[in-house]
Amino acid sequence: MTTTSLTFDVKTDDYLIWQGQVVMSRSEHPYFCQLFECLAKDLRPTRVLEIGFGLGISADLIQHYLHPAEHHIVEVDTGIYADLVQFASAQTGVVPYLGDWRSTSLPAPFDLVFYDPFDYSSEPDDVVSEASLLRRLVGNEGALCHPHFGDGLPRSLPGFQTAILERFLVPEIEMADGTHCGHAAAVLCFSEK
Repeated sequence: MTTTSLTFDVKTDDYLIWQGQVVMSRSEHPYFCQLFECLAKDLRPTRVLEIGFGLGISADLIQHYLHPAEHHIVEVDTGIYADLVQFASAQTGVVPYLGDWRSTSLPAPFDLVFYDPFDYSSEPDDVVSEASLLRRLVGNEGALCHPHFGDGLPRSLPGFQTAILERFLVPEIEMADGTHCGHAAAVLCFSEK
C-alpha cells in the first residue's frame, strides 16, 4: 500500500472509525498528555518522526511537550493527510509526507520515532521486516516510542530493547476492538547494539 483514500464509518474531531474499528478517539488524549509529559522529562529530540497522524492528538502534544526543530509526519490516507497539511501550515518545522511509512523516503535517522500507525491492509504483519525498518529510522542513537495500553508487557520488537518508563492509570480509552482500557504506560525502545 503506497497511499489510499479511505471511506471512514465516522470521521469527526472526536473519532476515526473504519470498518467498525476505532482507529483513534479523543478519549486517548489524557493518555497522550501523560505519555509526552513523561518523555519530556528525559528527552529533548531535535528530529522527530511521527508515523500516523490520525486526529492529530499526538502531533499537537509532540509540539507542546518536546518542541522538536524538525517534526516529520507520514500519513497513508489522503483525507487525513489533508488534515495533516493544515496542521503543518500552522506550525514551525512540521514536514508532512503522504505515503506508507514502509516505502516513503524519509531522512533518517531520527532522535525519536513515535510509532502509532493503524494497519488498514489485510496483509499479515511482518514483525521482523517492520522492526528492521524501524531500526533504520532510529539509527544507533535514537529511540522508538509506541503507545502501550493495558497493564501487561509492551509489544516486543526484534532488535530492540524495551524500557517501561512509567505506568499510569488513565480515563477509560475505547480500543480498536470496542473494549475499554484504563491502564497505560510510557514505553521507549532502543536499537540493540
